[in-house]
Amino acid sequence: MKLLVVGAGAMSESLVKGWVASGFAQEDITMTNRSGGTRLTEVAMRHGVQTIEQEDVTLYDLVILGMQPDGVLDYVANQQWTNQTIVSIAAHITPDEIEQVIGRPTIAAMPNTPVAHRLGMTGLWFGSHVGEEERSIVEALFERVGEIAEANESTMPAFMAAAGCSPAFFYEIVAGMVPVLVDAGFEAGNARRIVAQAMKGSAEILMQSDESTDRLIADVAAPGGPTDRGVQVLRAHQLFETMQAALRESAREADE
Repeated sequence: MKLLVVGAGAMSESLVKGWVASGFAQEDITMTNRSGGTRLTEVAMRHGVQTIEQEDVTLYDLVILGMQPDGVLDYVANQQWTNQTIVSIAAHITPDEIEQVIGRPTIAAMPNTPVAHRLGMTGLWFGSHVGEEERSIVEALFERVGEIAEANESTMPAFMAAAGCSPAFFYEIVAGMVPVLVDAGFEAGNARRIVAQAMKGSAEILMQSDESTDRLIADVAAPGGPTDRGVQVLRAHQLFETMQAALRESAREADE
């Protein structure tokens, strides 16, 4: 399978890095970039993939659209398409919008940056022209770099907030915790590693366990103990309501 990735931004690079790490043949991934410059060359050299300045989309099986959203529809309208499947990772562009222009099966994919480490979460919104074969191919491609979830017009904004925006929320939490360890005497890099590993292990428990979050909290928060006291501080400061408000705000922005 031959991939063309149009765009060399952070998300495109994260996907390419993850696909190469998964064993996808480097010679089967080609990148191009509408804005030119050295960025494309740098990304391609880092990951050993091919580059091209003037692409012929008919030479590829899947075309990944990673350019800015305002350029997507003009781009697809100005290419000659044959049997390609289109995957757009540009926010705010629906698969139906692209399918109406070119009549080719289109999937809107919303990955997050952990795809670079094959730990991503990608939402897939399938257009009406997508058949079972195209669906299976695209699902397998994104399963190489993490988990997938099917989304649609009504669920994609919430998905984008929960999976695409939330890494920044987690980093914000880490940024608030690290200084406490530094003040206690840990070196800053080691302090961040301690917090990150604790989050990573906790995330794995969430993935593996069917227990409610209340039950998981109770497992480590003996009444009156240090964990319980810390949890009560979080609740007094309305962390629950704050996180919900942040997600709802991001989902609102994603839907505009």
